[in-house]
Amino acid sequence: MSLINYKNRILLISFLVTIVGCSFDLNHFGQFKHISKAESLLRQDKFEEACGEYKLHIADRLAVEDRPKWENPYFYYLIIGDIKLRASNVNEALAAYEFAEKMHVDLQLVSDRYRYVAQWYENKGQHGNAIKILAKYRDRDPLLFDAVLDRVARELTILEDSTKKSKTFSTDKTNAPQHVPSHQDPAEQE
Repeated sequence: MSLINYKNRILLISFLVTIVGCSFDLNHFGQFKHISKAESLLRQDKFEEACGEYKLHIADRLAVEDRPKWENPYFYYLIIGDIKLRASNVNEALAAYEFAEKMHVDLQLVSDRYRYVAQWYENKGQHGNAIKILAKYRDRDPLLFDAVLDRVARELTILEDSTKKSKTFSTDKTNAPQHVPSHQDPAEQE
């Protein structure tokens, strides 16, 4: 490679670094340090510490005066609620979701989280609690909540019916299998 090509490449790289460097406000990168730390803590299953970092991030973003109007830092309460649910703290998760809703986080995102709580209960076999959650927050998205309510109620009915049948079978002596001889004479079968 000739010295001229080498110098041209160095100049081109310097020019690009200058342009790119000017287009980024490097000061903003520090504003997301709490998010990075929260994500790292989550990977270590340090749920409370992660929630604390998200709250610090929310405070940092609320303090920014020239924050875009579309940005709602309270969105991170959905993530805090998700963490609480992951740690099986259902009431704290619901409180975080309700706070996010109160602070005008997009209602569709919040209603998704209420359904996640119902699904969490359903996965634990607590269909009755799932139905209570869906009924309580139904007004957020009636069409979707009704569809999920219907499905969970049908599953609960099936489970209850199968439980009743198994109890009936085990306590009802008339349903007990009769002794069938293992060897029958073919003449007796006629």
